[in-house]
Amino acid sequence: MVGLYIKDKRFWKGAFLVTGAAFIGKVLSALYRVPYQNMAGDQGLYVYQQIYPFYGAAMVIAMYGFPVVISKMVMEKESYDGIKAAKETALASFFTLLLIHIILFVLMFFGAENIAVLMGDPRLHTPLRSISFVLLTIPFFSAMRGYYQGREQMSPTAASHLIEQAVRVSAILLFTGLVVYAGNGAYEAGNAAALGSILGSACGVIFLVSVCLYKKNKNRQPVHGKTILKQMKMNYSMLSRGVLVSCGAMIFILYQLVDAFTVMRLLTTSGIESDTSKNLKGIFDRGQPLLQFGTVLATSFAMAMVPLLRREELTGDKELSRYYATLAFRMSLLLGAAAAVGLIIIAEPVNIMLFKNANGTGVMQILAGTLAVSGLVMTTSAVMQGHNQFALPAVFLITGLVTKITGNLVLVPLFDVKGAAAATVIGMLVTAVCNVYYILHRRYIWAPSFLWLRKAIVSLLGMGAVIVVLKYICASFFTMNRINAVWSALLMAVIGAFLFVWLIMKLALFTKEERTIIPGMNKWESLFERKEKKSENGK
Repeated sequence: MVGLYIKDKRFWKGAFLVTGAAFIGKVLSALYRVPYQNMAGDQGLYVYQQIYPFYGAAMVIAMYGFPVVISKMVMEKESYDGIKAAKETALASFFTLLLIHIILFVLMFFGAENIAVLMGDPRLHTPLRSISFVLLTIPFFSAMRGYYQGREQMSPTAASHLIEQAVRVSAILLFTGLVVYAGNGAYEAGNAAALGSILGSACGVIFLVSVCLYKKNKNRQPVHGKTILKQMKMNYSMLSRGVLVSCGAMIFILYQLVDAFTVMRLLTTSGIESDTSKNLKGIFDRGQPLLQFGTVLATSFAMAMVPLLRREELTGDKELSRYYATLAFRMSLLLGAAAAVGLIIIAEPVNIMLFKNANGTGVMQILAGTLAVSGLVMTTSAVMQGHNQFALPAVFLITGLVTKITGNLVLVPLFDVKGAAAATVIGMLVTAVCNVYYILHRRYIWAPSFLWLRKAIVSLLGMGAVIVVLKYICASFFTMNRINAVWSALLMAVIGAFLFVWLIMKLALFTKEERTIIPGMNKWESLFERKEKKSENGK
């Protein structure tokens, strides 16, 4: 099977290039919130998290939604009608999206005050107005990324994403630092972060436009306006499918959007003062970067398997397709569970290390439960999309989202932000159960054996037990100030990770062949083999 896996190096290199860029971008996106909170405080984090879902949804659609659909259309047009038709398809998609997103921008820009009122905080209107400009970048990202991906040129997508994220994170921290240093408050810091995000998106667009102009000069071919206009009238499927494709990747953002519109209002209507409610929401939002980072670890390897799955499905090799899908499923299940167990145990030192104090540790521990299922949601959604099932993942996602909304309405008045955290876990669990049941029922994957599940549980318990002992030792001898929290959290995380990978090897949770496919697994294996040889030679 490994020989079959490496049968189109250019295709796989491009697929892993985009996956790697997405991984780096998500890590940057997850980590910058920590210094941002340290500068702007919990209220500053609250302000930014209220507006972030709009930016996040736009960027997910511009990375995982419309470009995927446009690339398929471009690939088909080029194969049947040539490069000129492919360009006309991409341009038609661009103008269709531009028309729609200009309308959405106008509605959001001039409706910012109404949106802020719906969120329960009228002072959010300025940051909301600033972040609305990101809508104008979606057509540029989508059409240009889709065009080059359709021609199997993945580097423009990867490079533009990295440029956008690097500039965005740097600008957010720089602008926020200047605003805070000047003595301004949380809302000004939130607006500065919004402007930093817009600058990052603009730089990504400028890079893609420069690539297009350079390649255009090398290969000039005129296109016909009438053909473009005709295709624009037939782009309804592109719009709907683009949104459906990106649903799986938007799961965290949609949940954050629900929280942005409900948590603050529910806290204040239950009798909690406005400033206290903002602080509580900011404390609740501390868990978001950890969830995002943990989910990246759980899904990055699995998502790299999805192109393999689609290629084998198209060539008619259903057994090999099922093999890749099952491997991706088991990888997500195992890594997600390990991340959840680890964060639940070390939540307190991690909270102090990143955010200066232990406020909201209980909330963070509840939210950690989502790590066990969110990776499964993304992977199983991708598996269904690999089998041309685009509507069902969205239906199951909406089912979980309705559960989340209901959970917030019931639990937040009773348990404040802990209720919102519990509602997030329950909502994602509902979606995960629906997805897993469907792909098992349709036999898109093989169910993990009871022996494999027992081994997985043993590896998780072994890792968890060692981390608990380390945490007890650290707590017994040291006061948990920020300095001690840093080294103890990192010590527990590193030892836990090494032990978990070692247990995976020893218990043979993945076969030798599977370990050659999983990115990075060979390096771990060779590292442990060298250590075992050294210990044997020492004897």
